[in-house]
Amino acid sequence: MNNTTDFSRLTKRIVQHFWDPLPRNEDPAGIIFCLGRRYDPRYLQGRQLKSTSTGNSPSAKSESEVSQPDSAVVITDANQKREESAENGKDDLSNSQMDLSRAEEEALGWPAEFMDDMEARIWLTYRNNFPPIAKSSDPSAGSAMSFSTKLRNIGNSGGFTSDAGWGCMIRSGQTLLANSLATLKLGRDWRRGQKEDDYKHLISLFADTPEAPFSIHKFVEHGAQACGKHPGEWFGPSATARSVQALTEKYRDVGLRVYARPDDGDVYVDSLFATAGQMDANDEFQPTLIVLGIRLGIDRITPVYHAALKATLEMPQSVGIAGGRPSSSHYFVGHQGDNFFYLDPHTTRQAIPQNPSAEDLASCHTRRLRRLKIAEMDPSMLLGFLIHSKEEFVEWRKAVDEIGGKAIIHVHDKEPKYATGNERPEAVDEVETWDEATEDDAGDEN
Repeated sequence: MNNTTDFSRLTKRIVQHFWDPLPRNEDPAGIIFCLGRRYDPRYLQGRQLKSTSTGNSPSAKSESEVSQPDSAVVITDANQKREESAENGKDDLSNSQMDLSRAEEEALGWPAEFMDDMEARIWLTYRNNFPPIAKSSDPSAGSAMSFSTKLRNIGNSGGFTSDAGWGCMIRSGQTLLANSLATLKLGRDWRRGQKEDDYKHLISLFADTPEAPFSIHKFVEHGAQACGKHPGEWFGPSATARSVQALTEKYRDVGLRVYARPDDGDVYVDSLFATAGQMDANDEFQPTLIVLGIRLGIDRITPVYHAALKATLEMPQSVGIAGGRPSSSHYFVGHQGDNFFYLDPHTTRQAIPQNPSAEDLASCHTRRLRRLKIAEMDPSMLLGFLIHSKEEFVEWRKAVDEIGGKAIIHVHDKEPKYATGNERPEAVDEVETWDEATEDDAGDEN
């Protein structure tokens, strides 16, 4: 029996090491950006090189000796912790880095401040055992579902009690909205363990119940009514943007306006200000989330857009990007060069109740760092920016105008009649279809 257990552990360790390894910072001089915050790994190197030795004691060790264990040891120890958590019945596949010490994280090259920032991002994933979402009676509903979704729900006539396999774009949209509200209500400097009552209330707004204003039930309901998306069908960025806007409109108490352009990157100042001033007696600018559904290529992001896309995550107004691979959405929050950091919703957990427990709240965070090359990202995505005031909008517009490379956001003073609900006639021509990558670019992507 012990031999079997040992063999199982060894097999898990080998698979995890090669299939899902903890990422190491391979560019120690590369600046890291996370929703407008800048982290420099070179400061980490400086801390590690400082000596903490006192006197001439032969037993004294420098900080670099203490905080730089061999990377193989770090990964082995992390995987061991992951296995122990799994044996204790905990879903720790995506949280394996939570148990690493500060020194172990820094040994992998990641500044602890950056990891704290990543952990503070709200992370909403697949859930199961929630109140059923009724299946559509439309005869075409079945053909719109993926084969895996149909397979999971064979014989389940009571409706969907899990969104595994079809809800990842909804979860990415929820995550973008949740982090926008966290910045608005808790502050950009909020970290776990702070303002717990306010934070708990925020998460309850996304509970997996029909009553919660931003639940998956509400997203699916609006998708079916206004976007032609049947329950169990994968959302795209456009349907997600429309749902975020509509659900926020219905729940005024949240104190957030949403300006959505589901199908392009055009921002019209007159329409934006009208949205931001709605429901205010003095027509004052209220905090407004700008969501832009854009497409930056045909089957992958055209290289002329790379610089501009990176720049969006460097803006202090950024609340992230919902997108990812085809039919596999993620929530991107930062980048280091061509590597984009993201939260992955493709982990199934128990449904969040209306009154979430400490364990429920903990399931909405991870220190498990994941990254994806920009060349591997799907070109269709949803950009988010949180604007608090007219003054901040002026700053954001100036930053947009100064972005290098091919523009992906276009700001105009007035919205022409033809633009209402439609793209500008020239917008389609701005999606480059050719591949301008040089041989050096191709080498970097590999």
